[in-house]
Amino acid sequence: MQPDFEQRLISAIQPIRHFFLAQCIEFAMSSGLLTRLGEPSPTDVDGLAKDLNLHPERLTGLLRYLEGEGIVTDSEGVPAITAKGRELLEFRPWYELLIGGYGATLRELPEVMADRKRFASRNGTMVGLGSCGMSRFDAVPLVKRLITRLPEPPSALVDLGCGDGTFLLDLCEDGSPGIGVDPTAGSIDNARRAAAERGMSDQVRFVNATAEDYMAQVKAEAVGAPCFVTAFSLQEVLEQQGRGATVEVVRTALASAPGAHLAIVEVDHRPLDPAVLRHGLGNAYYNPYYFLHRITEQRLETRVFWEELIAEAGGDVVACLTTAPEVDSTGLELGFLVRGH
Repeated sequence: MQPDFEQRLISAIQPIRHFFLAQCIEFAMSSGLLTRLGEPSPTDVDGLAKDLNLHPERLTGLLRYLEGEGIVTDSEGVPAITAKGRELLEFRPWYELLIGGYGATLRELPEVMADRKRFASRNGTMVGLGSCGMSRFDAVPLVKRLITRLPEPPSALVDLGCGDGTFLLDLCEDGSPGIGVDPTAGSIDNARRAAAERGMSDQVRFVNATAEDYMAQVKAEAVGAPCFVTAFSLQEVLEQQGRGATVEVVRTALASAPGAHLAIVEVDHRPLDPAVLRHGLGNAYYNPYYFLHRITEQRLETRVFWEELIAEAGGDVVACLTTAPEVDSTGLELGFLVRGH
């Protein structure tokens, strides 16, 4: 036996450790456990189990595991969240998207890797929840910056692929009317609930439909000069319906009314760019993100591709911006503000 076997073993199984850890962290978040542990009124394991509708013995096992990872303390007494655990909670949306939304996706690799016509499944509601949560840090500020480039305030903001609605609700905080469109019924239910909680139900409404179906009848609803928003949703139309359908969505939005604009947010597809692979966020987030999109019904493309598609749809790029560097310095997330010729 080689003298360094144990050290090499420890190194080799770190991905397994992190696989378990990510799953358990996401459950601790989605179940409300980590949030409850951070509240000022501590309770013992039995009290926690009752509050969260969990079995005390199973909960004790999870708390012991999380204590071993430095996320909680006093797992068998009065558990509490650590500073490390609080730090993880700040980045909850990334767990909701990649673990809650795509946690089961990789189990389908044996089937989808052998057949280009098959795609792995995902939890659309969790994908929408995580994506909208992440967007508060990157895409929402990006789209707000694009909106400031409009010649006049839009008559409405129309979010095609709105997820759980929080993205659109954040954009409409200034009083702008909004319409959110999404094909996942669970996401629309969450969106309507979020609008009600924020007192915005009369200002922002939500429609359960695909972007293509909604755009097919949008002319009848268009009043004034709306600004349509597609944040990571054209990539789905592109894979599921093809380039022609994607061009039509862009063309219809721009032609819906005089002065209509479209804000597009997509990710520049550069999976083998050395600058991306060397970047911490490129390696930790975009590398798995690129692969997941290859096996699900989504198609990432390059900046040049999107610029050419916009031109084909009769659009002019007014501005192309990227995320604030303190949030994401890769420059991979692109925001296009587009108007018709």
